[in-house]
Order: sequence, then structure tokens, then C-alpha cells
Amino acid sequence: MMKLSAILVDDERASLDALRVKIQKVAPDIAILQTFQHPSDAVASMAHYKPDVVFLDIDMPGMDGFSMLRELGTTDFEVIFCTAYGQYAIDALRMSALDFLLKPIHEGELQQAIERLQQKRKHRETSSINTARPTPSPHALFNKIAVSSLRGLMFVPIQDIIRLEADSNYTTFYLIDGRKIVATKTLKDFADILEPLSFARVHRSSLINLQHLSEYIRGEGGTVVMSDGSEVEVSRREKQYFFERIGWN
Repeated sequence: MMKLSAILVDDERASLDALRVKIQKVAPDIAILQTFQHPSDAVASMAHYKPDVVFLDIDMPGMDGFSMLRELGTTDFEVIFCTAYGQYAIDALRMSALDFLLKPIHEGELQQAIERLQQKRKHRETSSINTARPTPSPHALFNKIAVSSLRGLMFVPIQDIIRLEADSNYTTFYLIDGRKIVATKTLKDFADILEPLSFARVHRSSLINLQHLSEYIRGEGGTVVMSDGSEVEVSRREKQYFFERIGWN
């Protein structure tokens, strides 16, 4: 297993201790270099420790987690936010975090986040970039996307999304379990996050998950059939882009 190092930042000592124990349990090879209760101390020490990942609380007195990252500027470590407040998820995405864990942190979710960290570091060190594929957005490294609905925030596994459909200033998510979620953001907002992954804009009102693509039916633009049997029109304007995304030129 790849040797990685971590720093933990949380103003609550009990949270730091609990997180340390869970990391040591699910990933004993990760070296915890230091823990900090004051973000300003972490900022001053980061250049010395040079960790691979920082597990970072958000809501802290004096300097919150976002302010700490802005203070550091360009960084070479990954960030996994650990917080009790789900409303910070979208801001965490914008800060290019590797993951966002809600307290109390479950060991399974922590292990998944660490596995993504290991995969990303291994890819950086050993693999070459395939220029034929879109470069992943930092946002896309989340396993879930925060969806703002009329009730609040929902955290939807990206692999469960079959397609998204625009409805004026709202967006409807169609999921593999048959559910539909109406989000209070435009399709473009979600396309900016999802399109660098396995999603493609095939029409001004449709974004599809290529992992759930079952069939393409020829036509002026054509039609795609998704894994749930739904059919989505491909516009003439997006047809060539769609072919490029599926590797059929």
C-alpha cells in the first residue's frame, strides 16, 4: 500500500482524537504527522510537514477551514473536509476538496475517501494522461454531489445519476432507483461539475451519464437510450461532441 502522510485540523480535541483512531483503524499505513486545534498554527507549519492530505474541519473560531486554505494559497496536498454542517458541501466543491465527510464520520466513508486519495496519488506518480479523454475536474473527485432542493441539501452518489433535465431555472435528476429529484439550480451549474466526468451535454436541456448509456439511434441528431429505458434527443449541435465523448469519430 502506498505510504501517505496526513495532518488533522479541528478545534475540538475530542474530534481530533476520534478521527485519529478511525484513520489508524481503516488505514494504518497513513502516517499522521501532526494534529492542530488552531488553523493558524497549521498554516505556519504546513511547509515544514508537507503532508499528502489534510483532514480539515470547517467551522472553527478565528479562522475557518476555507480561510485557512485561502491563506495557504497554492497547495500540493489533498483536502478532505470533516464537518457537522452539510450546508458547506457546495463551497467545499469549489475549494477543490477531494472529499466531504459529515460528522459523525463513518469508517466506511472514511475508507472510501482514503482509497480515492491513494488512487489519485498513484495516478499522479505512475500514469500518463490520456489526452483523448476530458481532464477530470477537482469537483468530480467527489463520490457524491450536493443537490440543493426545496427541502435543503441532498447528497446524491454520482454513479446513481442516469440523466439530468433542465426545467427553466430548475433541474430534474433521474436516478437508478426510479426517484426524481428537483434541484433549485440550473442545468449549467451541474454541467460545470459533472461534464468533466462521465457526463455529456447532448442537448441544451439534457445532460446524460455515459455510464448509463445503452443505445444510440441514428437520426438528424439522433436519440440515446438510457439504462432505465428513457430516450433523450441528441441535438444536431451536440452530435459531434457526443461522438467524441464516446470515442466514435
